[in-house]
Amino acid sequence: MMKHILIPVDFSQQSWQAALCALNLYKNAGVRFYLFFSEEHDYCKGDSDVITQAPLVRLSSWVKKLELKKASGQVLIPLKWEGEFIADVRSAVSENQIDLIVMSTRYPNIFCEELSDSHVRHIIARVKCPVLIVPRDFSCFTPQQVVLLTDYNFKHRTEATNHIKEFVNRTRAHLNVLQLSKKGNALTTAQQANKSILKGALDSIQHSFHFVIQKTMDEALQFFIDVQQVDMVILFAKNINLSENILFSPSLQTEMDYHKNIPFLIVHE
Repeated sequence: MMKHILIPVDFSQQSWQAALCALNLYKNAGVRFYLFFSEEHDYCKGDSDVITQAPLVRLSSWVKKLELKKASGQVLIPLKWEGEFIADVRSAVSENQIDLIVMSTRYPNIFCEELSDSHVRHIIARVKCPVLIVPRDFSCFTPQQVVLLTDYNFKHRTEATNHIKEFVNRTRAHLNVLQLSKKGNALTTAQQANKSILKGALDSIQHSFHFVIQKTMDEALQFFIDVQQVDMVILFAKNINLSENILFSPSLQTEMDYHKNIPFLIVHE
């Protein structure tokens, strides 16, 4: 069960939305939410939001406002750090036994031109903690259809699959295990074995297996999202190929674009 959730904030509207979503998705009594601000900033070029008040003042103000939104038994705690951002996040995760990081796509936006400087990207790669990424147009609600993306190239440890099962059980969602492919869905012997292991690990929850063949992975995912009315996507952090093609790919050139409104849950092994 989630007990400690870290929410990096930059005092933007999207950051506020991410905080509200965290409160709404994890209403359990006793859950502690840590509003985290680091003095190191790396905003997108052209960002118009400017922090005009002292960070501690802003943090205190946000905590007071969120106190009016929280459920009974939820606890809000401000955290201010000074130093290198990722080092600060690691320390906060370790010292506060953080179970999940919730952040908006704008800290800074993962779709900035300089993707290598994205804090979201660095957290996924360098902080061993599940991350829930809240996109700018997400209307916060409990997901009913969740997709787990995999290529069956890895054996997944119990820690990662247990985290997925906990989330699915709590939301009572249906888990769609999806293989994306450009050519076909034929699996190697090793992939078949990994799929069997994953199927056994997920046996206690409602789930189904699917595959989609499209020219690109992001187009394949968008197709499945549209057909199945998917509310959330789950990725294994160590599957770099899927992360690069799905999470950090350019936005689709269509009105329907999962980058804008589908949250991503990244789980570590």
